[in-house]
Amino acid sequence: MGETPGAPRHVAVIGAGLVGLATAVALRRDGHRVILYDRHSPEDAGRWLAASSFGNACVFAVGACLPVAMPGVLASLPRMLLDRDGPLALRPRDLPGLAPWLIAFLRSATPRQVDRIVTELGRLIRAAPAAQQRLLREAGAEHLVRRTGNLYLYRTEAGFEATRREIELRQREGVRMAFLSREEVAAREPALAPLYQKGVLFEDSWIIDTPHDYALLLLQHFRRQGGEFRLADIRAIRPEADGLRLEADPAPEPCDAVVIAAGAWSKSLARTVGDKVLLDTERGYHVLFPEAGNLLREPVCYPEYGFYMVPTREGLRCAGTVELGGLDKPPRPNRTAVIERVTRRLLPEVGKAGRTWMGFRPSMPDSLPTIGQSPRDGRIIHAYGHGHIGVTLSALTGELVADLVAGRRPRLDLSALRVDRFG
Repeated sequence: MGETPGAPRHVAVIGAGLVGLATAVALRRDGHRVILYDRHSPEDAGRWLAASSFGNACVFAVGACLPVAMPGVLASLPRMLLDRDGPLALRPRDLPGLAPWLIAFLRSATPRQVDRIVTELGRLIRAAPAAQQRLLREAGAEHLVRRTGNLYLYRTEAGFEATRREIELRQREGVRMAFLSREEVAAREPALAPLYQKGVLFEDSWIIDTPHDYALLLLQHFRRQGGEFRLADIRAIRPEADGLRLEADPAPEPCDAVVIAAGAWSKSLARTVGDKVLLDTERGYHVLFPEAGNLLREPVCYPEYGFYMVPTREGLRCAGTVELGGLDKPPRPNRTAVIERVTRRLLPEVGKAGRTWMGFRPSMPDSLPTIGQSPRDGRIIHAYGHGHIGVTLSALTGELVADLVAGRRPRLDLSALRVDRFG
């Protein structure tokens, strides 16, 4: 990178979601001067709530080593186009803009590609807990952790048997699972309507209650470290011989390195330095039931419905589903209506609904994040595209980026995560 390994540098981090915050902290840990930029601060929840770091499912998901694109997804595409209420939705009029992403998505769903992707996700997720524990401890956020496990439920024996290959892949990657009978599920979660036959408990999963509170603690810790946060809408990155310049009003001073960690908004920034990234947006939703936070002991997911029911201090957060729709369209109320309707069926005592939310997941077609140096300018680092596992991989991503900025060999091989992997 043209610098002495380990030499302190002036680094700009663009994006104050969990990935950007974790990265900023890791860079300050190495002694760099770090300025963190975002249009909105986590301290202004009203403006920051479009971030997926605000409204996600809170889960540190050690079992999430399977990509969204699995074999057979092509056969489900017609249903996605027709069923607006399904767990994975796509509107026909959005097809032209999504075509390149969808083609790569379908190509990632072959058995050979899925096997490769599971291997990559598995090694990332195995490395993630140690990094996460370091960050939680440093930020004084360990009290937000609830070690609950994570329960998947299947309504029929056939539905459970259909997941045998998924179970085998998870077991191959070292995911600990317990298989529960209907009676064992009922004893564990008595508030659930008995609409299940089998359960799978991911024993090592846990939740952060809540990610927004965690983000606030990370920001406070970053400032205690001597880091600086600035409100700014960064429009472009301009490489120059003597440094990197950021376009914003007012214009920030030049820096030695830039980390793009702007989540779903990273694609346009990457384009300003000539990096074309096949990033698109999954619009996620949640519904909060403020009176139901004690109905469940752990996050519960019925995979066929595509969302989690997560007990938190602020209530029961029912979060998830996938809607491919981009950044420029308003929320679609039918998505939260479906979550509310199904939740009432599964948890009859859930009570009244409160806040509804829509946010933007930054997603790559192969469900792998993009982490690595720009092939055009090694001073620019990409760190986004975490899809459904941003909470899980945020701290690890920060440490990997810090390795790159310091000129150290990253602790993990990042070749499968490079920005230009789709050509």
